[in-house]
Amino acid sequence: MPPLVNAPTYPLRSTCAILPQGSMPADSSAPSKLSFEAFIGTCTPLMKFPELEVVMRQRVEGIVRNLLGFQPDDDPVQRLTQFLRQDRDFLGVLLALTNLSQERFLRIITAQRFAAGDYKPEWGIDTIQRKINSDDQFAGQVAQLFLEGRNNEKLIQQIADFYLDQLSLPEKWSELIRDETLIGSIVRKKLAGEYTDKKGEAVEQLVSRTIERFAPYQRGQVALVGGKEVDHAVPNLNDPLVMVMVSYMETTSSSQTTRANEQREMYLKVLDERGRYPKGQKRAFVNVVDGGGWLARRSDLRKLYESCDYCLNLKTLDMLGQIIRYHVPTQHLKGEANAHNAD
Repeated sequence: MPPLVNAPTYPLRSTCAILPQGSMPADSSAPSKLSFEAFIGTCTPLMKFPELEVVMRQRVEGIVRNLLGFQPDDDPVQRLTQFLRQDRDFLGVLLALTNLSQERFLRIITAQRFAAGDYKPEWGIDTIQRKINSDDQFAGQVAQLFLEGRNNEKLIQQIADFYLDQLSLPEKWSELIRDETLIGSIVRKKLAGEYTDKKGEAVEQLVSRTIERFAPYQRGQVALVGGKEVDHAVPNLNDPLVMVMVSYMETTSSSQTTRANEQREMYLKVLDERGRYPKGQKRAFVNVVDGGGWLARRSDLRKLYESCDYCLNLKTLDMLGQIIRYHVPTQHLKGEANAHNAD
């Protein structure tokens, strides 16, 4: 997928500097940290990237077009096997038709393998798709799973009825995929995870391009913060003067608490170095956080806000330039940043 262009920009609000305990002392030329209330007020619950919307609309239309062109076999098992092999997206369509998550489907395949005496590690969805395409017996077994559901004698002993009932396809599934309106909704449901991932990638690209206007950066493990992964270390991993962590989430999960706690530990290490070397480099730890998922978990969001020197969102992202110019020596800065400093 080609890089997405910048999201819309917005004027910054003028706010008072409210720094968390242990942050850098106030300085007349230092950037100000937005108050928590100002940060919340500029967040975007559901960001729209026009180019991504076009890409996903084309994805939906392409899958629907392929579904409408499917010519089924008369034999039920052969019909479903043929369907699964025709397009790698069609397995996801079946899962959406049965309202079964991909993760639950992977557990069912593992249970099927256990029933057959195969106790090796779980297969990923790509491995399963490859085996469907190359192994006639396995492809037939997967087709029978969807057709038989709780009537599959081997799986009755391995899987709860609740999941097997859910696995069963509607009897007239091949007719349902002829309904363009219905199948469009099913395909969009199938692509929800892909859409979320691509939107996260778009936010990462937007942050990366913003930083690149002012200074080089590297992505990877930073010793200063305990060897943890840093999304953007400016100017490099060995001597990061500005460390930027990025998270955009539209849904909630327990991983948000884990992330907030981990980034708190990273920031404490930055504060520890700052306390031991008060005359050392003025390193900055920056959190770029946005999305309705974070707004819904306000306690985790507040922890992220408190665990950094600056907390930005998509509407205040241009503040990164001011932060980089303040913390990074001029020899590392690019033309645009030096031009600002000259002014």
